Amino acid sequence: MASKVPTTQLPGLGLGSYRRSTLPLSLIRHGGSLVGCGMLFGFLVPLVPYPRLGLTAHIQFGVQGCMVLVTGLVLQSDPLGTNREQDAETPGRRAQLADRLSWWQEQVIYWGCATIWATMIAEVGNAWWGTKWTLPIAHQAAGLLGGSHEAARWMEFVVAATHFPLAFPLASVWPIILSKLW
Repeated sequence: MASKVPTTQLPGLGLGSYRRSTLPLSLIRHGGSLVGCGMLFGFLVPLVPYPRLGLTAHIQFGVQGCMVLVTGLVLQSDPLGTNREQDAETPGRRAQLADRLSWWQEQVIYWGCATIWATMIAEVGNAWWGTKWTLPIAHQAAGLLGGSHEAARWMEFVVAATHFPLAFPLASVWPIILSKLW
């Protein structure tokens, strides 16, 4: 009888060829960092030229950070109850939902959540720039109707490039997760 040769050794998980996804912990770190940056940016909100846009960025840091945190926690969980059926080769190991993802699903979820940083940095920049054409609803909500100030084209481009194309991978995160829950 051939024995299984260990291919990896993970700290605290014993020996075996079992690959445990590091995606949940990575997302929890990203989410916590987003929330922390949002809290720190809150101190700058009164100092920016467009404080309503600054407040929006401050709130979005918290909202997006919590969303990424929850994503990591859900992927770390075992909602289907597979931990009850542990096999003899992996005693003490907790199954997690992330272990059921394919490589490309992990990539979409990771990059969908990680690129939120670019969007949030552009939101912070927009608190100084006040772009008008890229996010007209935010511009109007900030009370920037009319006025002589117009953001430079490159500022409008940065906000557009970090909002529109990056929304597609982010919008794919939860449909992928939900597909693994059924």
